[in-house]
Amino acid sequence: MEAPLVKADPVLQKFAAAHRLKLSKNYHNEPERSLTWDTGIRRLIQLYLQDPKTLTLNLWLCASQDLGGSRFWRREFLVKDQRLDDFFDQLPALLEEGYARVNSWTGDTLEFGTKLRM
Repeated sequence: MEAPLVKADPVLQKFAAAHRLKLSKNYHNEPERSLTWDTGIRRLIQLYLQDPKTLTLNLWLCASQDLGGSRFWRREFLVKDQRLDDFFDQLPALLEEGYARVNSWTGDTLEFGTKLRM
C-alpha cells in the first residue's frame, strides 16, 4: 500500500533536512508521510494515499492549536486525488509552496475544529 509514497521519500527527506522538519511515516499504519514542525502552532504537510485502488494521493496542509479545551485549525489541499507520477516533478515546488503557506497562518486565521476531551 505504501509503494506510491516510496518514490517521494528522497524528495521529502531532502526537504525535511533543508527546513529542519520532522519526517514521519505511516501514522496509525496508514500509508502516509508527514512533515511537522511547531511554532506554538502545530504545522503539518502530509502526503497520503487517498485511494488504494487507483493509487492516488493527496497533499494536505494543516495548522492547529489547542486553546482552552478546544482545537482550532486551518487546512487545505495542494493536490487532491492524483497519482504521484502526475505531480512528482512539481513536488519540490509544491512542498515549498505548502511550507510558506502553512507558516503564514497565524492563530487568528485558525477556526474552531473540535472540543477536546478533558
